[in-house]
Amino acid sequence: MYRAMSIKKFIFKNLGLRIAALILAILLWVWIAGKERSYSERTMEVNVEYFNVAANIDIRSINPDKVRLKVRGISKELNKIEPEDFRVRVNMQGIRESALFSLDTESVLEYPENIEVISLYPKRIEITAAELITREVPIRVRYKGRMKPGIILRGRQWVPEKVKIFGYKSQVMDINIIEAAEWVNLADIETSQIIRIPLKKEKEILKFVDTDSVEVHITVENRNKPKQKDQDKNKKEEKSNQ
Repeated sequence: MYRAMSIKKFIFKNLGLRIAALILAILLWVWIAGKERSYSERTMEVNVEYFNVAANIDIRSINPDKVRLKVRGISKELNKIEPEDFRVRVNMQGIRESALFSLDTESVLEYPENIEVISLYPKRIEITAAELITREVPIRVRYKGRMKPGIILRGRQWVPEKVKIFGYKSQVMDINIIEAAEWVNLADIETSQIIRIPLKKEKEILKFVDTDSVEVHITVENRNKPKQKDQDKNKKEEKSNQ
């Protein structure tokens, strides 16, 4: 009987403090567990990338080039996330000619599985792709002035006669001839010679493929100079007179 009374007394002794301690422990556990599972939000900007671009395609513009995201997740996990974990990647595979197209931003967005994207701006991305080509066109050399008296023009030609130009198809298709950047002044020529002249590069041309100059071959006969036979004859006559 006495033993039963002692157990009962032990159980109910300081019962209020024990209940309070139990409640405090439960609240502390709930608080810790809630903190572990609390959610937060972040806003960040992500660059728009593209890949699998064909060699003959140039991406002229991406509008916009950044996407703004608002994401939500468990605070503990979200704090580990960096902007580099989010990517907006456009696959350009299959694009072989100039094109203007629009894509749904969400369809090309890559992000961690444990993160929720609440909003993103803009909803669509516009991309302008331009086709690049190489085209061969003739070269034109321009002349001015007249040959000096006694100088006879026997021939003129230039090498190469054509040049390959590289640029955007929409622009270089309208270029039908490339001119030498300088005129050949015939009045300055007294002997056969080769003149190297740079080619005139229009703004539509990104580059010349093989060469950026032309060699002009000028062949002349200078009748103002005594012929070699006459010179030799004159020398012999001078020796015989001595």
